Amino acid sequence: MRSVTRLIFILATLAFAGTASATIMTVTCSTLNGPTEINGAVVCPQFNGLNLQSIAITVNGSISGSITLTNAATITETGEGTTTSGFMVGPLAGFTIATPLFLATFNTGTQTLTAGQSKTFSGLTGPGTGTTIDTTVFAPYTGAGNFNVPVSTSTMLMITGGGGNFSGGQSTSATATATVTYTFGNSVPEAATPMYLATGLGAILIGLWRRRKR
Repeated sequence: MRSVTRLIFILATLAFAGTASATIMTVTCSTLNGPTEINGAVVCPQFNGLNLQSIAITVNGSISGSITLTNAATITETGEGTTTSGFMVGPLAGFTIATPLFLATFNTGTQTLTAGQSKTFSGLTGPGTGTTIDTTVFAPYTGAGNFNVPVSTSTMLMITGGGGNFSGGQSTSATATATVTYTFGNSVPEAATPMYLATGLGAILIGLWRRRKR
């Protein structure tokens, strides 16, 4: 009886070993650029395989440009300008996406301007990133082609300090790209496992038959 129990344990171990673990594949999407704002689609390769379990889309974006500060006061004032762009993504079937997915920001830092002075601060940049995950709807993202990830931006300028006498303007451009991570695998025993089970069960039956014959 002990030998039978031991053989059953071995068979269970083989069945477990025959189960494949999840595999991860990451693909790179196209890049979207635009002056001031972007409003278009990043193109991503579809998943061309089986047993898809989840899809994670990571969007990377950045803004760049300049901010012009003007001190309208009759005295020296100190303040700063900040440009913030919200990156909107989607809608995409199966994904729950925050609005915006992420923010990208650049600013002038604190600046002191004399009465009536206007100054432009160029070469400013700010990055941002965000990820969204789908574990339910896979049909639009599977096949041998591509799918689109809609991406747009909404940018604002905020002026702080300056005693209420600072005004400003901005010039911006934005860029966005994405990566898609597909998680897939096989949650059922591999082809070799039924062979192990059949062989083991045959051995058990033969052993029982021999014991009964004795």
